[in-house]
Amino acid sequence: MYALQLKQCMASIPRDRLVILESAKLRADPVTNINKVLRAAGLREFENVDVDAAWAAFHAAYPDFEQTGWREKGEYAAMSEDMETFLDEFYEPVNDDSFELLGTRFENW
Repeated sequence: MYALQLKQCMASIPRDRLVILESAKLRADPVTNINKVLRAAGLREFENVDVDAAWAAFHAAYPDFEQTGWREKGEYAAMSEDMETFLDEFYEPVNDDSFELLGTRFENW
């Protein structure tokens, strides 16, 4: 289902400037991954970023953020095996289309 959106982006944005990030990698190493986006946009990279201070500033500026339904770190109830299998099979062909466009596969997508 992302393939349609990706095609629209790729029609306007050169491929070398389009950055797709896995959320797990972004969370694990935010500075490196944000710098990938900045480089692609032709902007100056961050140096010596205190990620904890950045999150603290974000939460100070937007104290009601998590009340919107979004979460910095989401936790979900376990899914049944049948539902997981159904969703994997349902999304496999559309995810494959997206991976083909991107030239890479994302685990847990």
